[in-house]
Amino acid sequence: MFVDMHSHVIWGVDDGAETREETRRMLWAAVQDGIDAIICTPHITPGVYSFPEERFQEHFREAQRMIQQDQLPLWLFRGAEVLYTEHVPRMLREGRVPTLAGSGYVLVEFSPTDSWDWIQGALQKIAAAGFRPVIAHLERYQAIRSLNQVRELRERSQARVQINARSLLRKQPLMRRRYFNSLFSEKLVDYLATDTHALPGRESCMTAGMQALESCFGSQTRELIQRNAEMLLPRQNTTQVSSGTL
Repeated sequence: MFVDMHSHVIWGVDDGAETREETRRMLWAAVQDGIDAIICTPHITPGVYSFPEERFQEHFREAQRMIQQDQLPLWLFRGAEVLYTEHVPRMLREGRVPTLAGSGYVLVEFSPTDSWDWIQGALQKIAAAGFRPVIAHLERYQAIRSLNQVRELRERSQARVQINARSLLRKQPLMRRRYFNSLFSEKLVDYLATDTHALPGRESCMTAGMQALESCFGSQTRELIQRNAEMLLPRQNTTQVSSGTL
């Protein structure tokens, strides 16, 4: 069973699920895809756009009730996919930005066209604030295209790396495939997640992604990535919303 640490399953708060019933279908699909824990990570842009926190809390609790009513073997935890702004480090220190399941790890994303200097500086500022950044879907950023860059981010800011499962299943140009292979072969990827939005082409595909991972890089790599995600969760599973408000 898998932990999906990047999912837009809660409806009505971002560009993920749009309706209550779509959330229910996504929860069922997650279970069928071998997932037994989801960290819900709606998009947030701290200090720039307000986030509908009360609506999220209400819909999160309703999703928990769906799980109980449908008797699904599934746990939900709170998180966020944080688009980096200059306000993020301060708001993290103030407890106003949710971390992944209440851990010291924060899932952070950038614009695909953000510069290397912006990304590197942002991750270092998050680390200086006392948190460990997890780079969401590393494969999307034009400024990060070499193993040395990834190593530098890991060394200077203790950053961790998340790749979308679907990226392992798509056909890639040769150079792109070699880059992916090297990232996993050199253990520079820490998490595989669905980033599911319930849109065509963005459904849950964790089992297929993990199978592709094991097929290409062996069971030890798959087990390490599974274990990394499990370590984000509280030691005792809970259906309470993790702390962090906007």
